[in-house]
Amino acid sequence: MKILLFLTLLVASCHGEPKQRVELGTVKWSRDLPASLEASKKSGKPVFLLFQEVPG
Repeated sequence: MKILLFLTLLVASCHGEPKQRVELGTVKWSRDLPASLEASKKSGKPVFLLFQEVPG
């Protein structure tokens, strides 16, 4: 049973890099953490991290 679960998770994680989706609204989100941290240092604004599992 554990082997089946492991193989299922392995196959599910091999789908490659997700496509960049169009962001809605006026907030400018970034998916590049190093660039966001650098921009935060320059602007003095904090960084908001969102960890989200998107099915599919």
